[in-house]
Amino acid sequence: MAAKALDTSITDAAARRFLDSASNRATLWCDRVTGLHLIRTTKGGSWRYRYTDPTGKRRTATIGRYPALKPQQAAEKALAWRTEGADVLADKEQRKRQALEEKASASTRTLRGYLEGPYARYQARRTAGDETLAILRTNFAHWYDRDLATLSRNDVLTWQSWREEIGRAPATIKRAYGALRTLLRQAVRDGSIEDDPLRDVALDKHAETERTEELRERRAATRRLLTDDEIRRLHAGLESFAAELRQQRRNSRAHGKPDLPDLDVLAYPHWFIPLAYLSLYSGLRPGDLYSLTWLELNPSFGRLVKVPQKTRHHPEPARVEMDLPPEAMTVVRAWWDQQGKPTDGLVFPSPVTGRRMDKKAHGKPWRRVKRLGGLPDNLTFYALRHHFISTLVAAGVPLLTVAKLAGHKSAAMIENHYGHLCPDTSYCRKWCTGGIEEGGVSGWNGSATNQPARGDTPPWLTIRQTSRTDQRTR
Repeated sequence: MAAKALDTSITDAAARRFLDSASNRATLWCDRVTGLHLIRTTKGGSWRYRYTDPTGKRRTATIGRYPALKPQQAAEKALAWRTEGADVLADKEQRKRQALEEKASASTRTLRGYLEGPYARYQARRTAGDETLAILRTNFAHWYDRDLATLSRNDVLTWQSWREEIGRAPATIKRAYGALRTLLRQAVRDGSIEDDPLRDVALDKHAETERTEELRERRAATRRLLTDDEIRRLHAGLESFAAELRQQRRNSRAHGKPDLPDLDVLAYPHWFIPLAYLSLYSGLRPGDLYSLTWLELNPSFGRLVKVPQKTRHHPEPARVEMDLPPEAMTVVRAWWDQQGKPTDGLVFPSPVTGRRMDKKAHGKPWRRVKRLGGLPDNLTFYALRHHFISTLVAAGVPLLTVAKLAGHKSAAMIENHYGHLCPDTSYCRKWCTGGIEEGGVSGWNGSATNQPARGDTPPWLTIRQTSRTDQRTR
């Protein structure tokens, strides 16, 4: 049976002879397929196809290597390109671009790629963007390499169980899941994914277990008034912390560093001291203290107006408005004067960068203050906020007003977690539901900008405050 005729004039034997004798870059052209040729390279032979593109430019495309690709195979490929009139290199470049685009798209489809790329840019334009990104990174880092479109109900429920097991409160879990759902909806709008895979997925009802009950009791135990002894120890710890820093600076100035600022002339040798006192007297959360500006805290009038960071992204966020008690005014004005009486900017900027500090920056000085004052190791800085709220509730302040002062829009959370401190629980409940008119507490008008009639500062809140200015005037 006769062998099938080749489409090319270059036989396998001719190709071998050519490559054995030809110099580098020498070319053997095919007489039957226009443009097809074999070129000698340093590593052997390579099949090429030369053609004219639609713009009239002569271009050369590689077909494959010889002998991996036989003459007939190379000829068939070249004939197909020629018959189709293909712009081989343009098609190749297009496929490459498409592959790169698909790769880039695939990278943004992962939680890591989208969170740190498009979504980070989106959140940078939003007021509470940093907080939202922090919540997502803290809760969902283990999903970083997951394609967003592959997330499922099982993933969500497994995550929920994990967060419950490590003691996260239901509200905290709900807030984190809400942040993830918002990310997915934005990913759909951006075109990163076609559909929200968790659109119809809801969290399971919070499971009541012995552990969750234990955690609830533990958290409830922290929502209390500080004892008189704890208040004295807090003050002693802050004063000892200030004295320790001043002595360290004196030693440094006396031993080769005389150019360091003299802390003895400052009211407060460390930003943490006024921050701690303001936390005690205002009940602001640590994050709100770090973001507090002089536009929100008016030292001349003693007026505090602050939208809490946790609610800034809400359509109608909560709003804290209060007139500071005299003790807080002493702290604020001394700190304001020490900072050069600024009209804007952060109240507690980083002493290094001048920017907002990390929300855990108070951790180290707080531990030192507790140690110096003899406070319990497990006493958290948040206890100062609990003390503020507990003081108002125990003083008989209407719970709705306490809620507003604490940065909540309703009294539900205050009643659930602090209601047991109310001197008349039935009275507080009636107030929360609108059953008692304002002015029912010792003639107090219920305004969030006034203190109870028993005094500008309830006795439970009072703490002896001594600034450096006070000491110099004694």
